[in-house]
Amino acid sequence: MGVFDFVKKMATGASDEDNRKNKARMREIFNSLVPNGDDYKLIYCHMEDYHNAVVVEVNVHSNYIVGYKPGEVVVIAVEADLTKYEEPEFFNRENGSKTEASWTGYCVVKNSQASYQFVPVTYEPGINRGAKYSVAVTQSSEEVSAFRKFFKAGL
Repeated sequence: MGVFDFVKKMATGASDEDNRKNKARMREIFNSLVPNGDDYKLIYCHMEDYHNAVVVEVNVHSNYIVGYKPGEVVVIAVEADLTKYEEPEFFNRENGSKTEASWTGYCVVKNSQASYQFVPVTYEPGINRGAKYSVAVTQSSEEVSAFRKFFKAGL
């Protein structure tokens, strides 16, 4: 990694090489689990939940590959290094699912069996204390905007 890539990684959370490799890996994971995976647009989402315990504050970090196309959203929980992942969860009209987008930036997909609230990430600064818990990837504001518009419009 050159000096420029090191600086870019510190500023945005991902060097050009990290970004390319991790986006390719997310597509590979998604396509291996979802039939006709290339029909879906993909976006990376992160969620950080804080819980106050008696003595300490507990932070829970969650990472998701979210695929979406008209009428359906697929959520795959992944580890930050993209080596472990869970089975996909499908949300569509047939199983009574709904999407929502809040004015604060959160997107929600839910049905009677599950509910997810997440934030599509444009970048996660590499110097941010939570950056090590996030996938090293950058996404354009256009990608995030299209995702939020999809969630706001609904399935």
